[in-house]
Amino acid sequence: MAKYQETTVTVGAWAKASDIKSGTKAKLISEVKPQPSSFQDKNGNAKTQDVAKVKFEGMPEAVNVSLNKATINGLVRAFGDDSVNWMNKILTAETEKMRVSGKAVVALYLIPEGFDRIDDENGYAVIVKDGQSVKTPDQQLDELAKEEEINPEDIPF
Repeated sequence: MAKYQETTVTVGAWAKASDIKSGTKAKLISEVKPQPSSFQDKNGNAKTQDVAKVKFEGMPEAVNVSLNKATINGLVRAFGDDSVNWMNKILTAETEKMRVSGKAVVALYLIPEGFDRIDDENGYAVIVKDGQSVKTPDQQLDELAKEEEINPEDIPF
């Protein structure tokens, strides 16, 4: 017996990152929903992309945007993990020219007010609260140890 899953088809125009000017204000007007992308993973299965309808300042209609992981993580930091809570918040579009698999592309980031896009220690883009830096897992553990004032003699090994 064959099993099927319901699929969602996204209708409407898609944003072209190269047409969006850095600094443009935007807001999500729909929830973010995962859907199959046209790209495949190493096993030949369709990868998923996280898509939302976004209204950009100065554009006549909302367009579909596939949100990258940096944008999603920034939205989670700013507004929590439910994408319903991300809707109608003022965001700033930031674009960056880069190469992916040798091809020139433009990445689009949507950044909440009071947040910045910075590079982590490995050069990956992350979106953090203004003035914050990205901490490595070791730095996070060191901070927790200081907060909890763990005595090394209390560790059982």
